Amino acid sequence: MEFLLIIANVAVIWVLAVITPGANVLLTINTALNYNRHTASFSAFGVAVAVALWGLFGGSGLIILFSLFPEILTAMKVLGGAYLVYLGLRQLKQIREKKKLHIDPQALSSLPSPKRVFLTAFFTSILNVKTGFFVVSVFSVSVTQHITLPLILAIMFTMSGITLVWHLFLSFAFSRHSAKSAYEKASRLFDFLTGGLFTLFGIKVMAS
Repeated sequence: MEFLLIIANVAVIWVLAVITPGANVLLTINTALNYNRHTASFSAFGVAVAVALWGLFGGSGLIILFSLFPEILTAMKVLGGAYLVYLGLRQLKQIREKKKLHIDPQALSSLPSPKRVFLTAFFTSILNVKTGFFVVSVFSVSVTQHITLPLILAIMFTMSGITLVWHLFLSFAFSRHSAKSAYEKASRLFDFLTGGLFTLFGIKVMAS
């Protein structure tokens, strides 16, 4: 009974965490709008795998290393922030290219490989220390002192499964024709906002 109660607590906390707008959500939405549902689904899987790893780190106590060796956390913040800044600047660069070539935004968006989409989402999430902090809060609030391997695995699959379902929903919702039509009307503005937000997220992470 205690096992199920812990999993229920984890599920509630993680649902609130995963729907919070952030770099991971923004990336999946942007991928769905620019490409299609199938391509965006690989972004969902990339984020879900990264969350599973964060769950493993939290359950095995590896996250404690961040407090014992602050330089590890600092390095991850710098790497994660720099990667988000790179994504933001790349997005802003695409706006300039679209304007220069005077073509439809959708015509420029040749489909990237599933591997590239997966890895981009994975690295965005695994280098996102905000995800790590959420994992710490989950384990500190929900888990007892004597944690077992089955419980760690159950928590990992719970967090990863919730993340996957949410991001697959985003992939479906924002790849629909109505969403794409709205995006086409304001693509430059949306690309500018997403590029700017990625850059700001990155700067904020590195400065924290």
